[in-house]
Amino acid sequence: MKKAIQYIQLLFTSVLMIVIWSGNSVYSQTPTVGDCLGAIPVCQDVYYEPNIYAGTGNYPNEIPDCNPSNCTLCCPDNCLDGEWNSAWYMFTVQESGLLRFTIQPDVYSDDYDWAVFNLTDGRCEEIYSLVNTLQVSCNSAAFDNETGMNSNYGGTIDCNICGTNGTFRWNADLLVLAGQTFVLYVSNWGSGAAGGYTLDFSESTAVIFDDVPPEILTIDADEVNGCSETDITIHFTENVTCQWVAPSQFMIEGPGGPYQVTEVFGTACAVGGEWEKEFTLTVDHPFTSNGTYTLYMTIGFPAIQDACGNLAVSDTIPFVLDLGAPVLDESGLIIEDATCGMDNGSITGLLATGQSDLTYVWKNAQGAIVGNTLNIVDIPASSYSLEIYDLQDCITYGGPYDVAEIGAPEIDDSGIVITSSNFGSSTGSISGIIITSSFPIEEYIWRDDASTVVGSELDLAGVPSGYYDLTVVDENTCEAFTGPYFVGEIGGPLTANPSADPDVICKGESSILSPGAGGGIGTYEFSWTSMPAGFTSGLEHPVVAPLVSTRYYILITDYDLQIRDSVDVTVHQLPVPDAGADQSIPHGIYTSLDGSASIGSGVYDYYWTPVEKLEDATVQDPQTKNLYETTPFFLEVEDAQTGCISAEPDQVVVNITGGILSTNPSSFPDSVFCLGETFWLFANAGGGSGDYSYIWTSEPAMVLPSEASFSLTLGTAGTYFFYVKVNDGYNETFGYVEVRVDPSPVIDLGADIQYYCVHEIITLDAGNEGASYLWSNGDTNRYTTLGTTGLGYDPQYISVSVMNAEGCQADTGVTVIFDYDYCFGIDESEQGLDANVFPNPSTGKIMIEVFDVSGRVEVRVFNVLGEVQYRNGYTPSADGNMLEQVDLSGLPKGIYFLQIHTNGALLTTELVIQ
Repeated sequence: MKKAIQYIQLLFTSVLMIVIWSGNSVYSQTPTVGDCLGAIPVCQDVYYEPNIYAGTGNYPNEIPDCNPSNCTLCCPDNCLDGEWNSAWYMFTVQESGLLRFTIQPDVYSDDYDWAVFNLTDGRCEEIYSLVNTLQVSCNSAAFDNETGMNSNYGGTIDCNICGTNGTFRWNADLLVLAGQTFVLYVSNWGSGAAGGYTLDFSESTAVIFDDVPPEILTIDADEVNGCSETDITIHFTENVTCQWVAPSQFMIEGPGGPYQVTEVFGTACAVGGEWEKEFTLTVDHPFTSNGTYTLYMTIGFPAIQDACGNLAVSDTIPFVLDLGAPVLDESGLIIEDATCGMDNGSITGLLATGQSDLTYVWKNAQGAIVGNTLNIVDIPASSYSLEIYDLQDCITYGGPYDVAEIGAPEIDDSGIVITSSNFGSSTGSISGIIITSSFPIEEYIWRDDASTVVGSELDLAGVPSGYYDLTVVDENTCEAFTGPYFVGEIGGPLTANPSADPDVICKGESSILSPGAGGGIGTYEFSWTSMPAGFTSGLEHPVVAPLVSTRYYILITDYDLQIRDSVDVTVHQLPVPDAGADQSIPHGIYTSLDGSASIGSGVYDYYWTPVEKLEDATVQDPQTKNLYETTPFFLEVEDAQTGCISAEPDQVVVNITGGILSTNPSSFPDSVFCLGETFWLFANAGGGSGDYSYIWTSEPAMVLPSEASFSLTLGTAGTYFFYVKVNDGYNETFGYVEVRVDPSPVIDLGADIQYYCVHEIITLDAGNEGASYLWSNGDTNRYTTLGTTGLGYDPQYISVSVMNAEGCQADTGVTVIFDYDYCFGIDESEQGLDANVFPNPSTGKIMIEVFDVSGRVEVRVFNVLGEVQYRNGYTPSADGNMLEQVDLSGLPKGIYFLQIHTNGALLTTELVIQ
């Protein structure tokens, strides 16, 4: 396996891979089987792998090098020297037991390494930084042929190091538990394998291939904080296929709902991975209330499925959100029922606490707003609900609270006795009615069919034949009504006194007809007809439901006597509601409905539904709350004078156009820029009302305009995060964009003007290893050389353009002057430079001391032929002095010339190396 020289040669490549991983947007790459994110699912005991994998997939450097200097010191935490020629496998344990496997190469001489990582609570991208925690078994022993995990073959430890001394091809069995998820990394190390391999799990006592459908394991309800959140994260029991997870397969119900899922995000899925078990659901409007919610997952088509094709079944999962919404304490709740006919009910004893000032909205059963205090008093009997709002857009719902009606007198006429009146007399009576009341009865009122009061006691006496009704009034003026009762007539001529109860109805209601027969001998037969025609009956008390006002005729036959009479039933036509034209509005805003009615008196009461989506459901033109999905509204009307209610509601649909308010901020023309380069930021707002305002912030912090887009030029390299909050007047949303500013190349060619002897050939260094270069002389290398003819004074200007690996470019140039004045013999030449060189002579290691200079100091060493043997540049300290050691011990012994040059000052001295 690893030989020392191979290890050193590969070190630079490993380091370079780290740079590529961390410095570029590799997350945009589609994972392959050579990446953890593209791991092959284990759905059977034995796999034959004919492929010979090379490289590291699209996500290199997923595994760190355990010890670059000495791989024998790697274990127990990690035995690998990085990722090489990799294939990855993934499995979720179905039944606990021992994991065993064998990797059997097709070619005996192939050397395979491997490692197992526990990703139950981890992720692929965490392996590099958490390898000591996630790696649970590893083998990089330098043995050809088979390897794997099996205690029966002599495996005793979980980490076998490189080489062949003190290491072994087999690892110990690994205890795995049901529900745990693992990935297996297999590597044909070094120069690569000559053939494929067979991966055999059949000796495991654990069941690792999957035949169990995936389920939702947990919901991160605790991670939803505040009432502006639209995201909630779910975890499946195992990885599921990214391809088949869609928003339409989820729905959430709960306070303020329903909530439509508009987006499903999985980290691995977003970068092209095939599998993921953690998904974030985005809903169409924020969660605003504490309470119990329910997540519904449907089967869908195709269904959500795990890596082995097991299909998920429908599921219903309740969860609780604590968003910091106001807390309503009902422990002291007191409901006082309302006395019949009075507004003396109350709902008190409630306590509410919250993070900010609170406002209250009480609504009755019809959705009308009836109060704005925490405790509500002086209310009639009805059902009431409470909404509590804070300043953070949170809502808490209370109720319904039922205020009952009490104290109404109860009338029992089951024992009623009606005595007929003698012909021509007032001897009839009604008795036997029983009244039960919580309050004293103030008055009994008997009326005849002309509404004339004929009695003031419970029992009615001394009345002629006719119809009578009773009204009972208690001390609270609460009334109860019964009747009408018919008092017949004994003896005398045959009479008819027909009636209808009630005689005024709304279309669609019914009335009971009574003939009011009296006199004669009492053997009555009845025949009813109508005008408009169409009704006949021989019953004494038929029930009728006329569509228009109708007169009913009664013929009473008593042996050979007959009498005719009639009674009218007045029918009020039902009002017809008009909910207005359908509307289309942007997502997340409100609108006003346009209600009206026709037919009837012209004075109407309006009742809209759904009540919970309206500010006040009892006005003609109500305002909706913010709407997040297409919603039908229904209008019923009641004629305020007749009490008739529309036969059926009219519908208006408010269609939601466009999408949820969103922002997807971006940078242009890219997300990576060079220092000093101008780029643009765009908020890219969409959905909602279309009328947006913007607030930009950043990290590191800077002052930014409040515009949809603007340009920036940054003067410091680094990674920047730009955050934008978009408000459309109804809702707000957030987004961010990451921008990286790379440094431009730093080029140091030395002083702007440089002097050399005409016999010299000099080399200029543009630095920035790995960059691309273009010199003005056409050279494309990092270094370029300059010389002259040697005939005399020769100034030359040369420039270079350097583009580094990040694509950033810089340009500079220098003037090089070749002049005989800078050619010297043995004697020392000094031109205004205070410098010392010691020791001299030396063995090659010398100290150079320079005083009172500014700018870069260049040092060159020439042999006696004028050829440059050494060249370097130094920067003096802040006080203008420099002391540097120069090692020339690699030069042959002899006489050399040392030249020190800075800012036009020059020192040339003889240097002897012994």
